[in-house]
Amino acid sequence: METEGCIFPEELRYTADMNLWLAPKEGGWRVGMTSALLWTAGKPLRVSMKERGSTVEAGKSIGSVESPRFFDTMRVPFACTIEELNGNVASHGGLTPRSIYQSHWLARVSPVDATAVEEYTLGGEAARKAALEKVAALRIHCFSELPDAEMVEIGSECSAVLSRLSGLMENREKGFAVHLVTDDITSPIEMVRWADETGNRVTDTRKIDGVYHFLALKA
Repeated sequence: METEGCIFPEELRYTADMNLWLAPKEGGWRVGMTSALLWTAGKPLRVSMKERGSTVEAGKSIGSVESPRFFDTMRVPFACTIEELNGNVASHGGLTPRSIYQSHWLARVSPVDATAVEEYTLGGEAARKAALEKVAALRIHCFSELPDAEMVEIGSECSAVLSRLSGLMENREKGFAVHLVTDDITSPIEMVRWADETGNRVTDTRKIDGVYHFLALKA
């Protein structure tokens, strides 16, 4: 399912706080962070995991996520052993709202009690309801990429905003993402024109509570 742009694949199971997803894998369970946790943390993101072979008690953490504005531990509701860690996450780079469900899973764990996962995690309608509540409570809005920078331009003319956006994009690496927030009513048209003129991309356009949100990527 998807809510406010945040993805929660329906075939997965989730912890009650909707921070982690779980999927059966090789006699155990693969665990990863959800888009809700990723977007709450933001960039630059540091992921720290307990060592392979560690035994984790029910309700304790298997690791933590940290950024300049956020810190939280990732807790599992059942006792388990960490059987494998994903080396792709060690560099903390390349995490996207879709890769966290694919190549950037966190760990594979084996529960002490094989029935505990389905007993203490959510799936189906219960998971859908919890996801909707989590996103609404934290007012999370997800986009196709995690932004590297934010520009909040309320009350500014679009021409001035686009000049500052171009300046922010200058000398940046390809894929550098900027989340732009503006209340200028001409911005949807002007952003298309800006992308055509600069060669950069506008991948997301959304109007939330009367304010325009754009995600611009350096080409």
